[in-house]
Amino acid sequence: MVNNKSRLYRLQRDHSERLLSILTILLLVMMFVVAPIQAAGISIRGIEVFGFIVASAMVGGVLVISANSTATIIILGGVLLNALVAVARLATPLTYDLYLVAMAWFIIVSTLGFVVAQKVFGSGQVSFHRIVGAILLYLLIGLAFVSLFTLVGLVEPNAFNGLVLEDNQKMASSVIYFSFVTLTSTGYGDIYPVNPIARSLCNLETIIGQLYPATLLARLVTLEIEGTRR
Repeated sequence: MVNNKSRLYRLQRDHSERLLSILTILLLVMMFVVAPIQAAGISIRGIEVFGFIVASAMVGGVLVISANSTATIIILGGVLLNALVAVARLATPLTYDLYLVAMAWFIIVSTLGFVVAQKVFGSGQVSFHRIVGAILLYLLIGLAFVSLFTLVGLVEPNAFNGLVLEDNQKMASSVIYFSFVTLTSTGYGDIYPVNPIARSLCNLETIIGQLYPATLLARLVTLEIEGTRR
């Protein structure tokens, strides 16, 4: 038991910051390469396995970055829920499978986001990997709203104009696109919220997207000044 704890401590000390960069790269590939390829209907052997690799990396990342068993159990529960839905769908169609997948991914990205935020905004020297971790946190915020938008759209089919939440390969890419358009305040106007709850979520995401860079910059400057004084 003691040896396991010491190994985990060494992993956390030596690799926790590097994991921030690795997770960022994996997430970027999943969101902006894998999802569009699937939405375009391009068949590539083994591409579905990449989602499992990313989910496994998230679980390992939470364990190593935080060394928090509670956070690890929570994110592992989200991954297992997602896996169980995927296996169950092979046998028989489920009525609430998309609801369960959306909730599973909300659990996963929220838990990882909490752990990454502690690492990025915590005390210590500012490093390249911590800055990349701030980008990772930004992506996770967008993905958390992807899950929330999906849940709202499933409950109220007419919550969004220009966005139809159907169980197909295009859905994930479409919701990711809408979430990050909202987060960055791009506002192309091809998709927009109609339902009051959807509008409130969009307002909240836009506010977070505007405040996050300023908050991040202020914190990084503070950490750099503290590190210089030491």
